[in-house]
Amino acid sequence: MGIRGLSQAVQRYGVFSPLSGDSVVIDGPALVHRISEACMRQRPPESGFVCHPPYSLLSRMVIGWLDELKSHNVDVRKIYFDGYLPPSKWGVRRERLLTQSRHMKAFVSSQPFGSARTPENAFGDMRADMTLTRQVSRATETFPKPPFMVPAVLEALKNSDDWGPLVIVVPGEADVFCAQDIRANGGTLLTSDSDLLIQDLGPNGRVSFFWDLVPIDPTSKELGITACKMSLSDMNDRLGLTNIGGLPRVAFEIQKAKVGFNAALQKARDSREDTLNSLEYQSFMKELELKEYIPSDHPVLDILSKLDPRISEVVIQTLLLDEKETQSPILDTKTLRGPETLSIFLPIVVENRDKRSAWTTSTNTRQIAYSILQSLTRQESSAIIEYRTLDPSTALAGRQITIMKLEETMSNCSQLATVLKKLTERFPSLDMRWLAFAVYLDIELSISEQRQPLSATLINNTASQSEDIEAYSWDLMHFTAQVQACLYSLRIEKQIFDTVLFMGRDLPVPAQQLYSHLISLPLIAEWPTVERMFGLLSEFGKRKGLAVIADILGIPNINMSEPPTNSPGSRKRQKQDHELLSHKGGRKVPKKSPSINPYAVLSQASQDE
Repeated sequence: MGIRGLSQAVQRYGVFSPLSGDSVVIDGPALVHRISEACMRQRPPESGFVCHPPYSLLSRMVIGWLDELKSHNVDVRKIYFDGYLPPSKWGVRRERLLTQSRHMKAFVSSQPFGSARTPENAFGDMRADMTLTRQVSRATETFPKPPFMVPAVLEALKNSDDWGPLVIVVPGEADVFCAQDIRANGGTLLTSDSDLLIQDLGPNGRVSFFWDLVPIDPTSKELGITACKMSLSDMNDRLGLTNIGGLPRVAFEIQKAKVGFNAALQKARDSREDTLNSLEYQSFMKELELKEYIPSDHPVLDILSKLDPRISEVVIQTLLLDEKETQSPILDTKTLRGPETLSIFLPIVVENRDKRSAWTTSTNTRQIAYSILQSLTRQESSAIIEYRTLDPSTALAGRQITIMKLEETMSNCSQLATVLKKLTERFPSLDMRWLAFAVYLDIELSISEQRQPLSATLINNTASQSEDIEAYSWDLMHFTAQVQACLYSLRIEKQIFDTVLFMGRDLPVPAQQLYSHLISLPLIAEWPTVERMFGLLSEFGKRKGLAVIADILGIPNINMSEPPTNSPGSRKRQKQDHELLSHKGGRKVPKKSPSINPYAVLSQASQDE
């Protein structure tokens, strides 16, 4: 994930030479993040923190960049994406999640009225060319990143006739597989990750950074393109490091002593310690090796490239945990994924941290998916830990989601299929149908919690108020996040069903019925955004959408003067989610509430008919 200061320090040891005519492999996630940063830098000055480049635009920029690279006679051999990050990276990921969570909480405090609106045609001047990845000042890290950018671009690439066949989601880290490809076949590795500077790329391998690709003549593609190419062996020779561990030894000293390049270089040259044979150094070097988490002949590898990286990861981890438990009933879970076993890191969405997580309403949808996934294993997991946001003040490490047994899973499949069937009948428009599903889940949860549904409040507001011409409210942004979380939860469900079927397992009839409703899920680029949400909610209100949802739920029309009721007793809203797992392992067990299953209300209503 990068060695601070290394790329700048060794860049002078690279050699500019033609890239045209070369064969290259590309670090996919690094390219997506680099181009996303370029798009974010084009935000108008008056735009708010929620202003993101549309996923369709981001995908066009990435594909356009690749098209121009190809037009310069550069042979792109493969584009690799992460499909599983090793247990050793769990701590780093948790720290990043904590940092992002803090930033999001800070936005709620510092911007209490919401975010300034996105100007019309905010990214209209963007052009897809090689200048997108040139070296320029980075966008501020505190701005929220587009949460679904990697799967959105990956989806667009897979749907491209030119680039789809070259995209591979690997059972490990993309950069390590890139290095292995170059080591075996030669060529140039294109990345922004300085870790690859210390990888052995073989005698014919070079690494170049995206910002060092320069057309010889921007007005003519015939003259080709050059790149600053760096070779590990050449740099070791020029730095006098060949016999004392090379550049990897310097990188080790940078990370161990938290010093700059020059100090680490001097220490590597002067040290009399037997560092190369120390356990700490050997462990550092082991991280650079290609690890075979899944055997190269395992059938699951053939479907990974059709999955989102986060979904691929939970599939691989499920298979690995099954193998570990089969070998030994006693697990050291810290060697698997930090203090937990099966886990998933959900994207950080732009939400109001003073409300329940935007992921809460669709928890049961994901719970079905996690439970179905257990059909691939012999040793079923009892729970999965979801990482959404982290709060350092409570030392919470995740939210525990119970993995249901088969009978309960099928019951929930049947109930969800019934919900989607009724929504399909009542909402022919796909835009309205998937919005209706998010509204349905929001209202159902509000019933069990005896509170006013956010969705209903917003929909009614569209009838009595004009759209705010200056800002997006936190309520609007939060509900947009809920809608996107619902769609991603259904996406998790569909892709896990795809995997189970691909692996030759049969889906029971209720699961098949549910699966049939997931075929029409929209592409990520088609999901509602905060810029469109007011208009969509207004249209939903004009079509009497709330009355339809109330009818499906079997409740009276929603009265905005008081919370809807459909269960006895009053429940105070819990600020924290129900499914919380202490970092120390202690579990908070919630009281069972009426209608804890999001589809139980519909099920009861069906029985009453």
